[in-house]
Amino acid sequence: MNVAEHWHAFEYVGHERPADSLRVDPTNPTPPLEIGHWLRKPARHVAETFTNDDAGRKEASEWMRQGGEEHAPADGDSFPLDARMTYVNDDLQRGADVIWGYYTKKQRYHSRALVACPREGISCPYGR
Repeated sequence: MNVAEHWHAFEYVGHERPADSLRVDPTNPTPPLEIGHWLRKPARHVAETFTNDDAGRKEASEWMRQGGEEHAPADGDSFPLDARMTYVNDDLQRGADVIWGYYTKKQRYHSRALVACPREGISCPYGR
């Protein structure tokens, strides 16, 4: 497994989990079928970019927490945000992807992704 030099952050909020037919089109802001396909999206869909150093991992973690607070998961009582953040911080420390996709208490589908970049055999598509 390659360790991220940085992460590109993506977010999607919609009424429901998008149909697979929408998810294969990289111009749509919808979550793709495969994690690495986030990097096929136009740069306008990149919400943030975080470096793989102490400051960057802290900012990336805060970005994920903010999403979990703004779009509280419907199952938040069974898997509280603090528990989710334990996994986020572990993934970031290892330089791995962090992917969330869930229904919110407001019955919306929320996806947040921190996609490790570059990936094996793929240089950064956004010029980093």
